[in-house]
Amino acid sequence: MNAITAPFGGLLGAAIGGVLWAKYIQWTGRTAGFVAIGIGVLTGLGILFTSSRSLARDAETMWRVVSAAAALFAILGIFIGKYLDVQWNAVAQIAAQLQQENNISLEQAMPIATTLFKGQSVWELMQSRMSRIDLLYGAVAAFIAFRIPSIKRLRNYFY
Repeated sequence: MNAITAPFGGLLGAAIGGVLWAKYIQWTGRTAGFVAIGIGVLTGLGILFTSSRSLARDAETMWRVVSAAAALFAILGIFIGKYLDVQWNAVAQIAAQLQQENNISLEQAMPIATTLFKGQSVWELMQSRMSRIDLLYGAVAAFIAFRIPSIKRLRNYFY
């Protein structure tokens, strides 16, 4: 494995974390922004695992680049999770809201919810499902993903 393919472990960790976050939201109905921290951990460990086999222990400049890539991948993983959350969960949640507001059955609310979902952009729905605390969790996740490959003890453990 060379230095070009080394960061893909972080990308894989971010994608897995994003999918798991969207599934968690689907199963529980709660957004739970703290799960973003888990995306940061998965991303940092994934990139550390693949990079430790291809980068020298003392190549500090390369490890900083890898750490920065891990932070970017963690943010990407959060966006993957939010995107999948909208794709998998938004119609059902819009239907439940319509059902409560208009006192109609779920069967009547689903076609209306589907029409409303198709009328909005995914980006608008992602924004409406985010809160300010999600930004904080995203920053913490990016920091953790950046920090994990930077820790020399962890690097030595994977060598």
